[in-house]
Amino acid sequence: MIVAVARRIALSLLTLVLLAIFVFVATEIMPGDALDVTLSADELAMIPPERLAQMKRELGLDRPAAERLVAFLAGTVQLDFGLTIISRTPAADIIAYPLRNSVLLAGAVLAAAIPLALALGVAAAYRYRRALDNAVSAGAIIGYSVPEFVIATVLVILFAVLWPLFPATITAATRDPAHVLLAAAPLPVATVLIGSIAYLARILRVGMIEALASDFVERLRLTGVPEWRVLLLHALPAGVIPSLTAMALYAASLVSGIVVVELVFAYPGLGQELVRAVTRREVHVIQAIALSSAVVVVGLNLVADLAILLLDPRTRR
Repeated sequence: MIVAVARRIALSLLTLVLLAIFVFVATEIMPGDALDVTLSADELAMIPPERLAQMKRELGLDRPAAERLVAFLAGTVQLDFGLTIISRTPAADIIAYPLRNSVLLAGAVLAAAIPLALALGVAAAYRYRRALDNAVSAGAIIGYSVPEFVIATVLVILFAVLWPLFPATITAATRDPAHVLLAAAPLPVATVLIGSIAYLARILRVGMIEALASDFVERLRLTGVPEWRVLLLHALPAGVIPSLTAMALYAASLVSGIVVVELVFAYPGLGQELVRAVTRREVHVIQAIALSSAVVVVGLNLVADLAILLLDPRTRR
């Protein structure tokens, strides 16, 4: 067990290192730099080449790529992603609140989606190929297939225009307390919640169907174990195991930023901040957001792997 845990932790650390190198290379091949985007063509034409070279030198844009890669990796270990090229603000400070806001949105969605999806998935699997299963399956396919911007538009029309119960866009500031931000964001939460329940319910349904059809469940029923114990204490843990990795990756995608939803509702999360940074060619902010997202994905995937180790002794070998 200890060897398996250590192996997965080491693999996760190696993955983060490789992802950091990939993020650096990906941002290096972007066309232009912050000066090219900030300054107009007329301004660039009027600046003497010596002055332009000096500006690039002051901003560190003239250093060799290998030197900047080493500095980038060293700073990443210390959670120092550097300063923005234009405003000279620490990139970590810029993404701190958007990251918190994305975590809040994902946490609110998952807190409601996981129990609801679990209940729907178990109920559909228990009533396999019956009316309830058909209804849950059809609803899940529809809920997962409809694009988020369509769901967002419908919710805005219904609950912000026809029945003005909630604001159409976020009225809270980026740095407002968590309860203030979530109170102003019921429509973004509902938009993401619909697709999340549909996706998770489909995954859990498949795992539960396989578990309920297994031999050990049949033996439990033949020995007279109550049906509720068979369903909740034996079939449910076995049915959840195949879904844990997919659920962890889906949760990580929520934390990493739901760009469409954030742009539609002006939600101040990582996705919106990433779009702004790409537009301005703020390389340090892009790298900070990409690495933060990578840490979330690898971390949640590691948690799912450890949970599988605990629930399924066969994987420990």
